[in-house]
Amino acid sequence: MRNLGNVRNLIHTPAELASNHALDYKRRLASAGIKFGIPGVDRRVIPMHPGDMTCILARPGHGKTTLLARAAQLEADNIIARGMQAKECVVYVTWETSAEELVNLFYAAQGGLNASDLAWGRVPEACVLERAAKWAQVPIWVIGHGIANAGKPTPRMTPDVVFKTIEAMQADWDVKPRLMLFDYMQLIPVQGTKSRVEQVTEAAIRVKELALRVGAPALVGVQAKREVDMREDKTPEMYDAQWASGIEQASDKIFGIWRPYVTDSEQQFIKVQYEGRERSLKITPELAILKMRKQRGDVGQHTWYLHFSPANLKLCEMELKGAL
Repeated sequence: MRNLGNVRNLIHTPAELASNHALDYKRRLASAGIKFGIPGVDRRVIPMHPGDMTCILARPGHGKTTLLARAAQLEADNIIARGMQAKECVVYVTWETSAEELVNLFYAAQGGLNASDLAWGRVPEACVLERAAKWAQVPIWVIGHGIANAGKPTPRMTPDVVFKTIEAMQADWDVKPRLMLFDYMQLIPVQGTKSRVEQVTEAAIRVKELALRVGAPALVGVQAKREVDMREDKTPEMYDAQWASGIEQASDKIFGIWRPYVTDSEQQFIKVQYEGRERSLKITPELAILKMRKQRGDVGQHTWYLHFSPANLKLCEMELKGAL
């Protein structure tokens, strides 16, 4: 049975609301929040703050995990720049990838190593050992299954177990999450649910609740439906979340991402809308289209054309004026 905690903590009197809102607003003014690290995106997207849930919606192979790993590395760099790595951390929660496999992406994000080369075993062992010594100081903590713990008894990773794990981190190491990443929504098991639709809908609610309880923003990978592949524009919409419409209601921000080369490599160009005109854009392995589908508190529609290199987690906005 879930620990109900102190129900008094759910009550906010008018006086408390006014006082706590003033304190929260002061904190927001003092903290820039967590940004995507892409200038064109950051100019239009409200930074992530404690309690926010942001979803990255995509079909398999279009960069969900890569984007989450990149966001984790960027915020870890910010924590180090502020000298807070002993007290703050990034928490990456994964149901899909082993903890050891994730390190390939994190090493690539730091530069100098290629995630594909690490996966193939093409990187000299000495280089990996050198990077491992540096990595021990990077404030990214992983919650998930690891090859090193294979065969050891571990609980099923429900949202309640994840919350208890984060509580244990805070109690044993005195470290607080600054950003939480979940990879990915449809794999989160929720006890007491019967259907996949019910499970995923409840998972979205639980992740949002977890972000509020922990006091950190949550960035979540969400798998899109196969029907997306049948469209000309394959950037997922809000309603394309596989097995769940509840994600639309629970999320503060939703983005869809599409890499045309994965689905339309036989074509040379795709038609896009840019500055109010239809243009032809060349399809390359690095092209990614990011669309904001929802943003609570401001305009929720915008499109960015990005240069995306998954092997080394490089992501930047493309200059299209001369290319189209």
